[in-house]
This record gives sequence, structure tokens and C-alpha cells, in this order.
Amino acid sequence: MRRHQWLYGLLALTGGVLGGFASGKLNSTAGASIGQLQQRRLAAQEILLVDAKGHTRGALGLNKEGEPGIAIYDHQGTLRTALEISETDGLGLKLYDMTGALRISLLINNDQIPAIRLFDSRHRPRALLGVDPEGEAALDFYSEEGKLLRELP
Repeated sequence: MRRHQWLYGLLALTGGVLGGFASGKLNSTAGASIGQLQQRRLAAQEILLVDAKGHTRGALGLNKEGEPGIAIYDHQGTLRTALEISETDGLGLKLYDMTGALRISLLINNDQIPAIRLFDSRHRPRALLGVDPEGEAALDFYSEEGKLLRELP
């Protein structure tokens, strides 16, 4: 429950900052005609942050199940960072490389188990660091084929 409150707080803060920015921009152009305003998209379930060329650089929105998420894109439009909360998967921060391949995943699942997963450029998990509900830590290493090579401790 606390992570939901934390994420909703983060989403509210992000929405407030984006709303304040948009409000300042709109108020500064209040004397301009409608045709002179740059096109922006604001919808009840999605807020897009676009650059001067109209390319999406960030998004705050809800998925099909109504769960919130934040996405950040690079200059080429490739997803680089995603913060998501899901009823099934829990809270997750995902970092992608320049090709869009998931490389780092930080999750706290619904069983309160935190885990960091490192992936190779082919989307294969190669390392896992986690702590179970009893406080036992584990570090796992995987081969290219996904076989467990070593587990510590």
C-alpha cells in the first residue's frame, strides 16, 4: 500500500510540475491567436511532453488496465526509462539502452520482494540481486542460454 501512495505522490508531483509549466506557457501566450500557439496534447488519461519539433520525449499516463506509468524517450524517440505500477507485477523502474533493449529492471513485486535484474543486449537476464521477505539476500548469475551458473550465498 505504501508504494502505491509513493507512486501516486510522485505522479501528482510530476503532474503538478507539468501542469505548472503548461500553464505558464499558455498564460505567456494569452494574447496570441489560436493559430500561433504550438500544438500540445493534453488528455484526461495521458499527458505528453513534446519537443519543439513535436517529437514525444515523455509521457505520463494510464495503461489499458488504468494503472499509472511514466515514460521518457531519447532524441530518436526510443524508450529509455519507464516507471510503472501494476496490480500483477508491482512497482518497477526499467532502463533501456539506445536500441530500446531492456538492460536494467528494478522491481518490488506484490510479495514485497525487491529485485534488480541485469539483461544483455538480446533481452536475456544475466544477473539477479534480490532479497526475500525473510531478509535473505541472493545474487544469481545466468549463462547466455538462461541456465543458472552460480547463486550466492
